[in-house]
Amino acid sequence: MKKEKKGTELSKLISILSDNDTIYLIDVSDLNSNQISLLRKNFYEYNIQMRVVKNTLLKKALENIKNKKLDSFFSILNGNTSVLACNSDLGNIPSKIIKNFHVSEKIEKPYLKGAYIEESFYFGNKDLDVLINIKSKKDLIIDILKILQSPIEQVILSIKYGENQIFRILKTLSISKNKRVF
Repeated sequence: MKKEKKGTELSKLISILSDNDTIYLIDVSDLNSNQISLLRKNFYEYNIQMRVVKNTLLKKALENIKNKKLDSFFSILNGNTSVLACNSDLGNIPSKIIKNFHVSEKIEKPYLKGAYIEESFYFGNKDLDVLINIKSKKDLIIDILKILQSPIEQVILSIKYGENQIFRILKTLSISKNKRVF
């Protein structure tokens, strides 16, 4: 690869790693072209970028990132490496696609080398089930709001009931005041 092309690829990779807060590193070796094509198609449907990269280029990209959040990936950069990148709204979708692929193809590839999601690291296929069940911050907030919704509704109903009671009391008082003769 020419030096200019390497510089361009390095810049693209730095941009991908910097601009996305969910990063997966996977090993797709031993997969045939049809299987890789199917994986790419599945990732593409969810707007998840997949790039096969050389480890030396990935190391340089990781070294050049301003935020050193991904330094834990250095220890797993050997063998075949592909980068999956997406935003946090899709954090567990790549793991679901990988797990479904394992089930449908009856193989353990692609192998999850590592993942960075919700500011935490996960390593190895053993963490796929954890990643599948991980919730984004947005999902957690929605869950909390749903939990709080029922008590809030009860408070609102109580206030409305109390409002009706106060209205009835005031109405009764005003009627009884009008009936008094002095």
